[in-house]
Amino acid sequence: MLKKAVELGHMDIFEHGFLTWIVEASQLEVLNSLMEHRFLYVSEVGADRWLVTATIRSLLDTKGSSNPLLRELQKYLDELAPWISTQPEQSQIKQSPKEGYPEGTQVWLLSYTDFASLSGAVDVDPERLLWHGGFTFSLSGVSRSLTHQLVRHRLAAYSQQSQRHVAVAKGRAWYGMPPGISGAAAEEYRNFMDSAASLYAELLGRGIRKEDARFILPNATLTHITMTATAWEYRRMFSQRLDPAAQWEIRDVSWAMFSLAYIVLPSIAELEDPARSMSDVRDTLRRLLPILDESRNRFSKASPGDVLEIALPSDLLSHPVSAYLIKHRASRV
Repeated sequence: MLKKAVELGHMDIFEHGFLTWIVEASQLEVLNSLMEHRFLYVSEVGADRWLVTATIRSLLDTKGSSNPLLRELQKYLDELAPWISTQPEQSQIKQSPKEGYPEGTQVWLLSYTDFASLSGAVDVDPERLLWHGGFTFSLSGVSRSLTHQLVRHRLAAYSQQSQRHVAVAKGRAWYGMPPGISGAAAEEYRNFMDSAASLYAELLGRGIRKEDARFILPNATLTHITMTATAWEYRRMFSQRLDPAAQWEIRDVSWAMFSLAYIVLPSIAELEDPARSMSDVRDTLRRLLPILDESRNRFSKASPGDVLEIALPSDLLSHPVSAYLIKHRASRV
């Protein structure tokens, strides 16, 4: 799948995955590596023994380095995907029109670090371990309003559906409706969206490029975004976005993401402020975690490749969100 994505020109896919090594090196060698390439997560796990984590994209950026440690790490890139260095540069890909999101908002946990295997391989502070692995989520049927908020979490990699190459669909599956808009206001809202879609189609019919026609599209336009970050960054994000004061859409999606992450890493529930100090959040966790523990039990018995849907309490969310995760084989350490 990785090779196919590169063949289609999606080079940013290299940002969505972690590689972790146990490295024997002096403090000076590690410091020199960090000075040359800052996109490494490093934790000391013994005398001249280190846990080092990077994304494939970060590893690609070290190509040509004369640093001995970085050159040693690069050898694993050739073993992982020897075709990467031989891929020709790709021109921009024109994609087919997206037929909206009639299935509604979906959150998928696509990949995750096997923290149990990793913690068993090295003696490291569990808090530091959160820097050496993480999760990749796929969010579909979410608004551009949500993604504008999401990308403010800086320590993450994102790949979002293009509006330069993907046309907005006809009908009403291309935009979201806030639950706070109802009655006559909702009808006016829908009429405005229909008008925007008509003008958008008219501009395209006149030969206007999609990258220019998109300027009329509202924040309600639905999109698809993939996000990868460390467990530490996700815990920080959940500590902010599970706050009842957070905007309803990103709060709902964050509860779904949190629930999926908890299945793999229960310690993600050890939130920070402000969520940790919120009585509403604590009450919700007391009610939610036993439900998720039942899902964890089902997940532990699942076979690699199985897809599990995690049913979230309907009164937890302001709008319907479906949550899924894929069971992977245990990591080899």
